[in-house]
Amino acid sequence: MSFNANESALMNIIDAFTLGEIASPDFEKKYSLAWRIYRDSLEVKSADILTQRFFDSVFSVVDCYCSDPELTDEDDLNDDELLNEVSGLKASWDKRLI
Repeated sequence: MSFNANESALMNIIDAFTLGEIASPDFEKKYSLAWRIYRDSLEVKSADILTQRFFDSVFSVVDCYCSDPELTDEDDLNDDELLNEVSGLKASWDKRLI
């Protein structure tokens, strides 16, 4: 599958997180920023719907996580749960491409 620059940036962040190269708080910040750039770009309008859903689903999971202990709710995902959720979405995405 061919990605545009914004999609490649998002996938690189996802890969770095699932491979343990960046921690949950860094993933939260980097992915949220990159996703907003992707969302606001003109390229998102030409992306296929499954690609959009994948990146939006990862954003929804990130939105359920809070790295600030003073703001964390009991319903928020913890570091392990965030990793498990993102890894699951990535595995489903990878299966789709086989």
